[in-house]
Amino acid sequence: MSLSPLAAVGMKALAANYAALQTTGHNIANASVAGYSRQQVEFATSQGQFTGAGFFGRGVEVASVTRAHDEFLTREAAAAKAMAAMDSARLGKLRQLETLFKPGEGGLGDAASQLFNAFVDMSSQPSDLSSRQVVLARAADLASRFSEAAHTLDGIQAGVSSELGTSVEQVNSLAQSIASANRRIADLRGLGQPANDLLDERDRLISQLSEQIQVTRIDADDGSVNIFIGGGQRLVLGGSAAELKVVPDANDASLSAVAIMDGPSARVLDAGVLGGGAIAGLLRFQNDDLAQGRQLLGQLAQGIASAVNEQQARGLTLSSAAGPALFALDPANGIGMSFLLSDPSDLAAAAPLVATTSATNTGTMSVGSLQVTASPLPFPGVGETLTFAAAVPPATGLVVQSSLGGAAVPWVPGQALQGVNGFTLHIGGVPAAGDVLVVAPTAAGALTSNNGNALSLAALRDAATVNGQTFTDAWAQAMADVGVRAQSAQSTAEMSTAVAEQTESSRSAQTGVNLDEEAARLIQYQQSYQAAAKVLQVAQAVFDTLLQTAAR
Repeated sequence: MSLSPLAAVGMKALAANYAALQTTGHNIANASVAGYSRQQVEFATSQGQFTGAGFFGRGVEVASVTRAHDEFLTREAAAAKAMAAMDSARLGKLRQLETLFKPGEGGLGDAASQLFNAFVDMSSQPSDLSSRQVVLARAADLASRFSEAAHTLDGIQAGVSSELGTSVEQVNSLAQSIASANRRIADLRGLGQPANDLLDERDRLISQLSEQIQVTRIDADDGSVNIFIGGGQRLVLGGSAAELKVVPDANDASLSAVAIMDGPSARVLDAGVLGGGAIAGLLRFQNDDLAQGRQLLGQLAQGIASAVNEQQARGLTLSSAAGPALFALDPANGIGMSFLLSDPSDLAAAAPLVATTSATNTGTMSVGSLQVTASPLPFPGVGETLTFAAAVPPATGLVVQSSLGGAAVPWVPGQALQGVNGFTLHIGGVPAAGDVLVVAPTAAGALTSNNGNALSLAALRDAATVNGQTFTDAWAQAMADVGVRAQSAQSTAEMSTAVAEQTESSRSAQTGVNLDEEAARLIQYQQSYQAAAKVLQVAQAVFDTLLQTAAR
């Protein structure tokens, strides 16, 4: 037997352990690299050499360098990141929306309360121009708050569209990179060994892509992966990648949608099937939360503006004219509110009608509040007399007959009287048969002292002006709605982030680098390398001994 097999065994052992040392050093160097999978040299025993005395070992060979990879955990980690990114993107925008629905000073509710308080002050001194000026200032402030809210909503929408554009650019870039990695991996597959670092790079790209849009991954036989989004839309197929684009929403051009390009045409993706990712979170916020915020603010603006304008039109200004509108709404969005008055004398504090009782009445009836309910009046400039009479037997009690026509109406104690000339009148005491009430136009000389419409304007504080609710109650409900959405989104984001961190931790525990283990392996392979070197040293010594013996 020659001595060369012993040296060959030593050389193979040296090479194998050197490869293990190199791989271990590679692991240590990449321990902090996100997505890096631990690599390991796989050894295989060389086939023995047959002799008449049996098989003699020929050492060790490096079979492959494999990476620690768990396909299930990798997919789970990517899916969890997609959900966490979606929830985080939605939460960030909800916090911006929540700033519009703030309580206390600076909020819309406070501005509306200040306006109602100014109406109360004006009703106390209807002829005082300074109190009227305060009403104008408070109304202008309310209009400004609504206008600012509308601009803020537009700004939030612009931010959503901008972030969608940024996310789409990242998706397109990552998709191209994944397609390029697919081509390189497929080209290297013929070498018979896995391209570990390239496979890690592709997994990192897919993980980053999942943070923007949730993906479905299908592995192909050539080593490439196909990526699908939005319920089956192809994003990456082998070495080619499709492109996403932000387009105007088909139903509302002010909103954004995401489409996948199919040749020259764009096919809009259904936001409801995107699953997760920042794009899904932004679209959900835009289509649900932001739309609800616009609707709530629009209802509030429409409710208070319409109520104030209608009541203002029912009163008289200091110049005996019908009150002009205080507010105008932006027809484009129904929220941007503008204030229309500048002259305090144009505020309609006086009611166009005044109710009085007859001096000949025998009952205890007294005049309460009068609210004009029609504008213009059905009979402008005409007085209306309401006469109480005994009901015709077998009916009992009293009936009320209007001088402007219509059937006699039974009088019910505590119930307001409805005038033919467009007013509602509350009375106190108990009328007697034959008693009369006269509701006549307000005289020009009484306009400075009449506060009937100012009282009605102040009463709007407690009127159901917004979807059957008072403005205060509707504002409180709007704040609660947005607040609950934000709190729920925060809880969801915290939970999904925790799940993402846990799944990534599980993946890292299985596939990542443990420096303590690598340090132990480093020592192990170092000792093996030194032992292999000793084999070569022994082989050299034996060979030298043979040469010396043969030379004698």
